Amino acid sequence: MWISSLLFRRSSKNPKGFTLIELVVVVAIMVLITATILVRQARFDSSTLLRSLSYSVALTVRSAQVYGVSVRGTVSGGATVFAPAYGAYFNNANSYILFADINGNGAYDSSVDTVVQTYQLGSGFQITKFCGKQGGGTLRCSTDAAPITWLAIYFKRPNPDALFASSAGEAYGSACIQLAAVNDTGNTHTVTASLTGQIAVGVSGSTCI
Repeated sequence: MWISSLLFRRSSKNPKGFTLIELVVVVAIMVLITATILVRQARFDSSTLLRSLSYSVALTVRSAQVYGVSVRGTVSGGATVFAPAYGAYFNNANSYILFADINGNGAYDSSVDTVVQTYQLGSGFQITKFCGKQGGGTLRCSTDAAPITWLAIYFKRPNPDALFASSAGEAYGSACIQLAAVNDTGNTHTVTASLTGQIAVGVSGSTCI
């Protein structure tokens, strides 16, 4: 009996458990880990959606190529016409269009040409710039001091090769569309088209260079 009471008194002098400081530190560590995981997950989701959007833009350009080299009719002025060319037209940060180039000049003329479909990017993403690359490797972009205000990538029957037109009226060897998340402009993807008709989506972080 005496021994048991002695053990009880000794154990009561050294209680086991968390102190307030230890509890605060553990909670802080848990909050930090949770916040890090949530931020990384949000960035991963944003990057995944941006990559999907880039493929959608590339698919639109590919659709213009397919329509351009085939005999696809489109309704214009109440009648079905067979446009000599089809293209993807970019002129702002939030949308782009697939159009039938009725007059075959490569530019989208709203009074003449027909919009096949308009694509909206959604509130979380934007086209940060679009560029045409000249023969010497010089880029002409929508973000330049003297910017191009629109860019069209189009295909004219019967050739599958890409053609390019812009507000500057210059000849380009390729074109690039750069997309990014609105709240994370470092999270970028690109879509490029070359004269040979090749259409490619860049890796995460790629830019128009």
